[in-house]
Amino acid sequence: MFMKEYDETQIDLSPRVLLWNYSMEEMLRLDHFFQEIGAPPAYVIEKDQGHLPVHEILFTQNRAQEEFVCDEKIMLFFNVPAETIHAVMRESKSRDLPRPIYAVVTKQSIEWKFSDLVNHLVKERDHMDSRKKKEVH
Repeated sequence: MFMKEYDETQIDLSPRVLLWNYSMEEMLRLDHFFQEIGAPPAYVIEKDQGHLPVHEILFTQNRAQEEFVCDEKIMLFFNVPAETIHAVMRESKSRDLPRPIYAVVTKQSIEWKFSDLVNHLVKERDHMDSRKKKEVH
């Protein structure tokens, strides 16, 4: 388990939202939106963190040699209460905010490299989109 790698007194388990591939303008709008609805703070996943395991992004200042490149917008919730996640998803629809792929950090996904998690999320989304298209026809 990853927790053995860290001094548990140094781990910040506070709720937060990790964001991938947002512009500065989008970040400012999101920050304002999050404050308005009482969501936890948002943190940027930098390109040189994209190939790190999610737990390293959350609990260390580590950086990878290689940058991760992906045009998808990802909003990754860590220890955020379900009601808050639902509020973010519901309320963002009526605002001029990007439509990301939403995901929650799980016991499994915290061990994955962020890049692998993104690839999994994109495949999952694309699969759901193709199923919806088949249901319409």
